[in-house]
Amino acid sequence: MSERKPINALVLSIYQELAEAFFEPLESDPNHELTLDNFQISFDLVAGDPGQDPTFEEHIAKANAIAIIARFLDVLSLDKIKMIYRHLPNDLNVPLAIFLLRDKGEVDFKISCPSCGQKLWLRDTDITKRGRCPNCKKPFVILSQGDHLKSQLMLPENVPIIKLIRNDMESFRSAIAKLLGTLSIGIKPMTRDMADEALKNATVRVQIPRTPNATWNTANVNPNCNLIL
Repeated sequence: MSERKPINALVLSIYQELAEAFFEPLESDPNHELTLDNFQISFDLVAGDPGQDPTFEEHIAKANAIAIIARFLDVLSLDKIKMIYRHLPNDLNVPLAIFLLRDKGEVDFKISCPSCGQKLWLRDTDITKRGRCPNCKKPFVILSQGDHLKSQLMLPENVPIIKLIRNDMESFRSAIAKLLGTLSIGIKPMTRDMADEALKNATVRVQIPRTPNATWNTANVNPNCNLIL
């Protein structure tokens, strides 16, 4: 039996807790390693501000692939994701992907109003519709979570955004295979019918007109109300 080729995947996360959620499928392995086809994949982790980590460039130098872990896309979270992305070298020559982590069965996701920054929660079924922020009353077209992130980071086409279901080994293996798919090492991305699930954690719901002639519902909204998860 041929020896498996080692692969080092660098995981970048804005919070330690988010990184721990990412690694849940590997909890039974103290080394946090994954065998995929004929390859042995180990994971390196940097959580928090990479600018505060004096060894960040060393982590980058030894990485064969890099994944940024994201969950919510409110203003604060986006700023932290942008901070990580901007610390990556311009001449990065390894595969890069962003994993959108979500719980199984979630059909809502959290962003901030593009005009006032109010935290909003949206449904996947509302994507491409026009909504209005209950706080500033300004309308906007609702993008998918992935499209919203692409526009905010101005990601090139070769940086995929991959949905990852929390604590689901099949989803985890599929996401890693897709990340490594551009390497010339023989790994083929797995196939899996994954619903366009999104995240649930929010404050207020965006109003959607029921019919083309419908008027906006501008009921009073408490900007501090929280969705009970």
